[in-house]
Amino acid sequence: MVEKLPTALDWADLVKQIPVEEVEFDENGHYDPKKAPDFHDRMVNG
Repeated sequence: MVEKLPTALDWADLVKQIPVEEVEFDENGHYDPKKAPDFHDRMVNG
């Protein structure tokens, strides 16, 4: 069986789909869930 390896363009298209969210932490390592709701959801729900 021969499989096609992903090209650089395939990887670039895949990476574009990954959501980006900037999360700011205070000096104690805490963040504001209202400013980073997606991050908070991942931290709480996995």
